[in-house]
Amino acid sequence: MRFNLLFIAIFCSAMGMSLLCACGGDFGKTPQHSSPALDSLLADSALMGEEAIAAAKEEANTPGNTKPAKIKMTNDLDYSADFLKKLTYANIAENIELADSFIILEQTDTFIFPQILSKAKWTNFVASKGGYLYSLDVSRANYTTLDFNFELRKGRQTVDQIRGKADLNPGFVLASEPDEDESTGSTYAANDYYFESPECTFSIRVGDDEGIKKVKFIKLCKSEKYNIALENSPILLENKKNWWTAYGGRWPGRQSSL
Repeated sequence: MRFNLLFIAIFCSAMGMSLLCACGGDFGKTPQHSSPALDSLLADSALMGEEAIAAAKEEANTPGNTKPAKIKMTNDLDYSADFLKKLTYANIAENIELADSFIILEQTDTFIFPQILSKAKWTNFVASKGGYLYSLDVSRANYTTLDFNFELRKGRQTVDQIRGKADLNPGFVLASEPDEDESTGSTYAANDYYFESPECTFSIRVGDDEGIKKVKFIKLCKSEKYNIALENSPILLENKKNWWTAYGGRWPGRQSSL
């Protein structure tokens, strides 16, 4: 009887060692599942730890599951590269043609790019609220892009400034964004142009309210200083008094003239 018990103990011990070896030392580990993008990034010796994970997340956020549209165009200089990329994956249509100021979906539905602002001509929009002057200089570079310079001024001092290029949201073909002017109680259609930098995002919403050009904006920066939500944005109106000329082509506090 004692011999049988000893034999059973030795047999169980041998089986346990055999199973442990068969597992290759991975006993107790939880299987990990990752996307091909993450596998590739982790295999790259140039990317380590959090940097690799951040890059993998960025790639995972690309519209890989959306079928890219086929786009034909007359002149690619009429549209920004960022706009074309977003349009390709906007899931608006499978076949898109761009011809001058027209965008044609599936050879049937035709839309016109917004042209409220003149091309290659700077227009100044201003508003005053809470002791601050909001100034926005904009010029339409092509059918999709605005060059802009935004300044927030306190008295004659510029306290905040953003410059860049803002691109039209491709979703404008589906519907314009409604904006409200609380001073008149009117609601009007606006088109959204978007700018993004490592520090800030800036959305310019340009609309036409019965012949009057109006602008609202959203400003979100990492510093959170002078951030402005849409509901807190004043309505900026076209400055027809030409204060720009009055200051000799230079706003007080402007870093450099355009």
